Amino acid sequence: MIEKTVLNCGLVIISEFLPGFSSVALSYSVRGGSRIENTDNNGIHHCIEHMLFKGTSKYDLKQIADISDRLGGRLNAFTSKEITQYYTKSIAEKLPDSFDILTDIIINSTFPMDEFLKERNVLIQEIKEAEDNPETNAFEILYEEIFKNNGLGFPIGGKEDRVASFDRNSIYDFYKNCYTPDNLLLACVGNIRHEHLVQLANDAFKHFPPRKPTEFNFPIPSYQADIFAQKNKSLNQAYAIIGFEAPSSISPLRHRFSIMNDILGGGMSSRLFQQIREEKALAYTVNSFADTYLDCGIQLIYSIVDKKKITEFLETVETEILRLKEKGITQDELDRSRDHMTASVVLSLEGPTSRMRFHVSNELNLKREMTVTEILDDIKTVTVEDINDLYRDYLDMSRASVFFYGDLKRRQARNIAFGSVGRRR
Repeated sequence: MIEKTVLNCGLVIISEFLPGFSSVALSYSVRGGSRIENTDNNGIHHCIEHMLFKGTSKYDLKQIADISDRLGGRLNAFTSKEITQYYTKSIAEKLPDSFDILTDIIINSTFPMDEFLKERNVLIQEIKEAEDNPETNAFEILYEEIFKNNGLGFPIGGKEDRVASFDRNSIYDFYKNCYTPDNLLLACVGNIRHEHLVQLANDAFKHFPPRKPTEFNFPIPSYQADIFAQKNKSLNQAYAIIGFEAPSSISPLRHRFSIMNDILGGGMSSRLFQQIREEKALAYTVNSFADTYLDCGIQLIYSIVDKKKITEFLETVETEILRLKEKGITQDELDRSRDHMTASVVLSLEGPTSRMRFHVSNELNLKREMTVTEILDDIKTVTVEDINDLYRDYLDMSRASVFFYGDLKRRQARNIAFGSVGRRR
C-alpha cells in the first residue's frame, strides 16, 4: 500500500513499505525536463542535473563521490522530456545518510564557477557523442521535425551552440527557482516506515514557506506528419522510422495499445519481425514501440536497412498493417501477447527501484495509486476486437511520418516514400 503526505511547503511524499527487503530506493523527482524549455534555454535541466553533483554548501564534489561509494555507489540521476530524477539505493539502516546527501544536493548545491566551466565542456562532449551515434541522432532529428515549435521536439541535452553560451549565474538562478519543495516529489520504497521519511523531510524543509504542489502539465503539442530525410554519407545503411500518433501515458487505452504494439513489432514472434527479418531478410534490426507522454504519444516502427531495399521495406510494413486492419489478429496472438505483457509487468516490479519509479509515474501522471492488479485485470479483459479497433484507428499510413537517415537525399527519400505510402496522400 502506498502512503502519501503533503507538507505545508508543498513537498509531496510517497512511500511503500516492503518488509521482506533489506534495502531502500529513494528519489526526488523534479516536475520539469526538456519539454518545458525554449529555444534559448534548451538543455538547462540536463545541465543542472550534472551540476548538482559538483558541490553543496556542506559537501564538495569529492565528498559527494566518497559518500556515494560508502552508501553503495548507487547515487545517480537522469533527465527526461518531462521530469528530472535524482535517486539512490542503500541498505535500510543507511536511509538517514542517503536522505541527507540526496536532499543536500537537491536544495543546497552551489555551482562552483570552476566546476561549471569544466562541466559545460563535458556537456558539449556528450552532445557531440550523441550526434556521432546514428540511432540517437536519427530519433533526435525525427522528434525535431514532427514536434516543431514544441518542447517535445527539443533534444534533452540541448544544442552545442546554446549550451556553450550558458553562464553560471543564469543556470543557478533557474535552479533556485525550479528546485523548490512545491515542485518536488519525494519517493521511497523498501524497508522504510512512512512516518520516519516524513520526519526526515519535515526537518529538512521546515524553513521553506507554505505553498501548494505545482501542477504537472505542459504546453499542448501538435504532431506534424511528414516525409523527410537527413543525409549522412558515412552510413552504409539507412535508418528508417515510421511514426503514428498514439494514446498518452494516462489514456485508458494504454495497456491495450501495448498489446497491439507487441503483436505488431514488439518481439521475435511479432508480425513485422517475422516478415522483415525472418521471411524476407531485409534487416537485422526491426522493432516497434510506443513512446508516451502525459498528453500524447507516438507509435514508432524502426529498422536499419540497405538503402536499395527501402522501397521493399516500406511496402512490407504497409502490407502487414493493411492485413492487420482488414483481417485482424488471431486469438492465439492475443493470448501469447497477453501472457508476455503479464509477465513483463510482474517481473519489472520485483525490486525497490523499479517499484519506486512506478509509483512516481502514477503520482505525477495519474495523481493516484495504481495497483499491479488493476493493470493485470485490464490486460486480462482485452479482446481480439479491442486490438483490431486500435489497428484501424491509429495505424493510418496516409497520416504517418516517414524518416530516413543515411546516404540518400531528401528528394530521393520522398520519391521512395511517395512511391509507396505517400501515394495515398
